[in-house]
Amino acid sequence: MSIDPEIPKQLQLYSAEQSRNIDRETIEHFGIDGFTLMEIAAKGAADHIQKEFGLNKTGLFVCGKGNNAGDALAAARYLTENADHKVILFFVFGMEDLSPNTQRNFALLQKLAEKGSDIEFISDLDESLVNSTDYIIDGIFGTGLSSEIREPVASYIKIINDSEKPVISMDVPSGLHPDSGVPLGTSIQADITCSFGTQKMGHFFNPGKEFAGRVVYVDLPFPRHLRKSTITVINNELSEALPSNERKADHKYQSGVVHLIAGSKGLVGAAIMAAKSAWKSGAGSVILYAPENLIPIYESVLPHIIKVPLPGNDHFIPDHIDTILEKISNKPGILLIGPGIGLSVETKRFVSNLLLRYQGPAVIDADALSEWENLKSQPDNKKRNWILTPHAGEASKFLGLKFKNDSERFNTSKEFSDENSVSLLMKGNPTFYHSVGKSFVTGYDTTPFTRAGFGDVLAGTIATKWGITDNIYLSPVMALLEGYDTYSKKEYTPPFGPEHLL
Repeated sequence: MSIDPEIPKQLQLYSAEQSRNIDRETIEHFGIDGFTLMEIAAKGAADHIQKEFGLNKTGLFVCGKGNNAGDALAAARYLTENADHKVILFFVFGMEDLSPNTQRNFALLQKLAEKGSDIEFISDLDESLVNSTDYIIDGIFGTGLSSEIREPVASYIKIINDSEKPVISMDVPSGLHPDSGVPLGTSIQADITCSFGTQKMGHFFNPGKEFAGRVVYVDLPFPRHLRKSTITVINNELSEALPSNERKADHKYQSGVVHLIAGSKGLVGAAIMAAKSAWKSGAGSVILYAPENLIPIYESVLPHIIKVPLPGNDHFIPDHIDTILEKISNKPGILLIGPGIGLSVETKRFVSNLLLRYQGPAVIDADALSEWENLKSQPDNKKRNWILTPHAGEASKFLGLKFKNDSERFNTSKEFSDENSVSLLMKGNPTFYHSVGKSFVTGYDTTPFTRAGFGDVLAGTIATKWGITDNIYLSPVMALLEGYDTYSKKEYTPPFGPEHLL
């Protein structure tokens, strides 16, 4: 299976620096000047604003002095000319020292005002004026902002945020760091953000997601070879770009075999969830290894699952390893280890010794992650065949990752993946996946998936998708999308739980 599907432009994430470099390269080497790009961006934004609010509306355009203001001014021109919108313009730094393209758009609006267009220039911003409009356009700062918002802009932002009017930001909400999604002191609280040419990383991290509101992608004619994103948004649009993950095999052991090491006394539910999800996702066979005292429980609820009883009472011990490795060698597949196995001394020794000896593909989840310290020195070519699936607490406790916000969580998890040559699925809201130097970020709300059991279901689905596709890079993405698709259809009785995926 191809490892690099064609990713739609609107699903590619970029840093602010990357975005500016693409913009600059397009202008300097491809003959598309900055004013033309500004026109295209503004037309796209204006079309969306007209679609959102209709004709004969009043818009307040709050502008800075850079090119972000130029985008807002050009959009104002399209709206007054094409949609009969009244345009009220306020410049937070005054009307002097505008960037060249912004000055050019300002002059065009002045000419239209002289010709009778309904355009008003104001010198102060007050609450009564704000409340007299139908919408507010934020064109104060763009992606170049790097210092905290100061007065008087902070007060203007407060007036805008305190109003009940819908706010549309040009490219990025003013005050929001475009990479981290963290406000620089304060930030515009947008209802809609029109992202020009590239999708900004900060719009998909918390708290940036809340400040950006609904993100509308406006395409710009950037040359294809300049788009070199390594970060992709996961949503339903991505499904169309992915290859098929349907199982094609002549018999049950040919493709999609999952060897499941899960469950212990008091935690059999994790094994049941993982086994059911692996089976439902299309595994050719699911082989569950369990202490013999627990087998009767599994027999009663998992009729389709092959069970391998292991001597002992209620948890895994090192003496089980030889039997497990022999079974796997006879029927190769994906090893899923960790859900509900517990953290007893014997079980932890079992995990580390098994994974030190096992040479195949493995999804390492939950309690099995506790042995990372004893496993991290394994050869890179072996670890490249592992997917670790921690949530934030496990990543901190077992993997030693430290982070204060989503941006740091993304960066530290990516660094961990790169430095250790291991694929890492960092569960959370959003969820991140890093593999073979590339990353994915969920573009949908994952909070419905934070109840107990969802992690076990996800691990089982990942193992099956990997077994079917032989693609470590895309199998977790397919698993995430499968769960989101079920949730989106709303064909269940609330509240949504892991049982609805089984």
